Amino acid sequence: MFEPMREYLKIPSRVEVVRAREIISASGESWDTSPGWVRECYERGGMVISATGVTVFNGPAALRAQLADFVVRDHRGIFSVYDETAFEQNFVPAHSAEVFKLHAA
Repeated sequence: MFEPMREYLKIPSRVEVVRAREIISASGESWDTSPGWVRECYERGGMVISATGVTVFNGPAALRAQLADFVVRDHRGIFSVYDETAFEQNFVPAHSAEVFKLHAA
């Protein structure tokens, strides 16, 4: 038998991200400005959009995103919501050009 390890690193995975205000804007104008999964989720009843935010459903759990919050969809299709501070602490851009834009700003 092996000794149990006490520290682990979580393996990074790609996620898709869109801000709640972008979802609200797309629902009123054109879905073409948002990822396809946003429209699909809305049309199947997995998302409720109001003028002040977005609610997404993970089964029976409802997650509320305010205008500036990030709605994150992982590789399994599970949603999470992060405010700007938590998002910046937990995520980095997947492409180096986006990393450059962050440091140049």
